[in-house]
Parts: sequence; C-alpha cells; structure tokens
Amino acid sequence: MPPIDELTILVPVDVSDEPPALDILDVLSPLEVVLLGYFPVPDQAEPALIKDEYEAEAEARLVDVAGGRPDLTEVLVFTHDREATIDRVADQYDCDAVLAPGAVTEIERVLVPIRGDVNLERIISVTARLLEATGATVTLFHSVTEDADESYGEFLLRGATDRLEEFGVDEERVSWELSAEGDPSQEIVDLGNEFDIVVLGESEPSLRERIIGDVLSHVVDDLESPALIVRDTE
Repeated sequence: MPPIDELTILVPVDVSDEPPALDILDVLSPLEVVLLGYFPVPDQAEPALIKDEYEAEAEARLVDVAGGRPDLTEVLVFTHDREATIDRVADQYDCDAVLAPGAVTEIERVLVPIRGDVNLERIISVTARLLEATGATVTLFHSVTEDADESYGEFLLRGATDRLEEFGVDEERVSWELSAEGDPSQEIVDLGNEFDIVVLGESEPSLRERIIGDVLSHVVDDLESPALIVRDTE
C-alpha cells in the first residue's frame, strides 16, 4: 500500500462582509486547513489604503470564522484578484485542494466524478486521505458523452476503484456508477446534491481557469454540497 501524504486544504472566504458559519471546518479538523480570508479591493483603489481602513474589521471576521479552532492556519489578504490570490496562497502553503464551502455538518458520502485520466492520481490520493480522515464511503462517477466509448468509462472507474483499494480503502466503502445520459456537468450537479461533498479535479494549467472556467464554474456554482477541487500541480 503506498503511503498517504498529509492532505492540506485551502478554504477561501470573503471577509469584506459577514461570512457564513463554516461548520465544515469541524469535519475537516483531522486535516491540515489553511483558512484564507480575502478582502476584494476595487480596481481603482490601492490595496494598502483599503487595508489600513478595514484590516481590523476583516481580521475580526476571519477570527470569528476560525472559531478558535487551534489547528487552522489563518491568512488575510487584500486583493484586486481573488483567483490569483487563491492560486498564490495555495502554492505558498502547498495545498492539495481548494474547498468551495456548502451547507454540511458531516461527511459520510463522497462523490468523485471522473472525467478522464488527467490529474487522476492526485484525485484518488486526495480522496483516499479524505476517506481515511472521515470514515466516509465514496461513489466514483463517470458520464459518457455521445461521442465517447462506454467501455473507456468503465475502464476508468474500475481502475480508480482498484487504486483506492491500493491506498488501503476497504472495497465495501467504494462503489461506482456509469451514466450514458450525455450531459456530464448537469449530472454531476444533480447527483452531487445527494452527497455530503463532491471531489472535482482541475484539468487546466491555472487555478483561475479551473475555478471560473465554464464547465467547472457551472458545477461548483450550482452545487448545494461543498466541492473539493483537487489541484493539478504537475
């Protein structure tokens, strides 16, 4: 069984206004969590001036979200560019994944959509660590597009299942589902809302494109469940 490295998750939160409570931080407590409080700065304004005016208020909000949890790393940034800041801080703290929070108080069922073999090893590694920390079960999912070979989807799912078992995940905790409906992003949203968290993989060369790109942005925005976006750092 290959070793499972420590899993570090970046959790960005907008502290320019009162942020929502993040109960999921309690669920993630066995993991390394970097809580990024970002304060958007208008293009025409100087970040240093905005920081001077709002730093105390923003810091108080970040501390409130952290809720005295001792193992969090807290970072406060005033920025013109949210996505670039997320990318930079994720690199700085060697984060494996970025969390788009949702309303959840426990993680018992994990959905992992697999689109192809890009970034697949990291997705499986992060999923294995998440399962180790939470004791959850996982469903691997692949949606076959109209021009794709269904046997390839089954090959991906069976291979991912075997890889999770190699990481030490009991086979009884792993299931997979293959769909031929032909609308992968909508299927992920519909199915994902039945799960406690959805693990998604980046497939572009920059986090900015992966988070706000057309497909992944649609999925993350429409999900009610939190999404854990696995970074492709190769």
